[in-house]
Amino acid sequence: MIDSPCYFGIDGGGTRSRLKVVDEAGNTLLETTGESTSIYSMSPEVVTRNLKNLLEPLSRFPIRSGCMGSAGLSRENEKTFFRNLFSTLLPTAPVHLCSDGEILLIGGLLSMEGYCLISGTGSLALRRDADGHITRSGGFGYMLGDEGSAWWIAHQALMRALRSREKRDVNTSMLPSLLNALSLKDIDELITYMHHRVHKAEVAHLAPVVTAFAEEGDPLARKILTQAAEELFSLIDSIYSTQMGQQELVLAGGVLEHDALVSEALARLLSERLPALSITQARGTALDGACLRARMDPDSLSL
Repeated sequence: MIDSPCYFGIDGGGTRSRLKVVDEAGNTLLETTGESTSIYSMSPEVVTRNLKNLLEPLSRFPIRSGCMGSAGLSRENEKTFFRNLFSTLLPTAPVHLCSDGEILLIGGLLSMEGYCLISGTGSLALRRDADGHITRSGGFGYMLGDEGSAWWIAHQALMRALRSREKRDVNTSMLPSLLNALSLKDIDELITYMHHRVHKAEVAHLAPVVTAFAEEGDPLARKILTQAAEELFSLIDSIYSTQMGQQELVLAGGVLEHDALVSEALARLLSERLPALSITQARGTALDGACLRARMDPDSLSL
């Protein structure tokens, strides 16, 4: 039987959710995986059931506080839903509610202060100061932003390959491969797909095609990736502050982890224009960040 206070963190994903329980020193006591707890992926009823199942093992531990991070959980309507849910499912412990970007920042730096830049299917930059204030840039979704993300790279490639075909843009030979990757026969099918059947993840999966062409020297592909790095730099630049005590930046997301052309171009821009800000290899995960958030401020009410 465990008598000393314990803390839990949840990394709530669109496909699956992860839960970890730690002691006061941060040692892992339990780690488990459950179904999605994202209200963008599941109905409120399904999220309620999945969260209840995920929290079931907590009955074995004297929980002092917890933290849940998930996409969109920085917005008030999402917070209200989860506040009400936790007050029913876990009424005895305060639970911090924050975005997936915030727990990734805290976990990646193993610090409550610093910067995070995410470029996966979408894109987002965050700054968290020592007082817990969050400043963000981007994160508006693919219809309004996500600049420098896998979606943005692929969408730019599709649009500009069509322009290039009409001699209104830089030369490229990407178009047949882009169509093939979407299982489309011709431009007419592409037009129909983009206007009536488009799926964000399917388009985002084209980003490696653009990277492959860029590595072979395709002019348009290289230009798009260069511009992607500039867009990502702009996200960080817009929230940068010389008043921050912690000038460390952690990078996350498939584009920054797997596309060397983008990540290297971004590193050069940061070195030239924001030399005081250093890129740091991730020291932990988003789940670690949720646990650390719970441990560092255990007595607060749900945020």
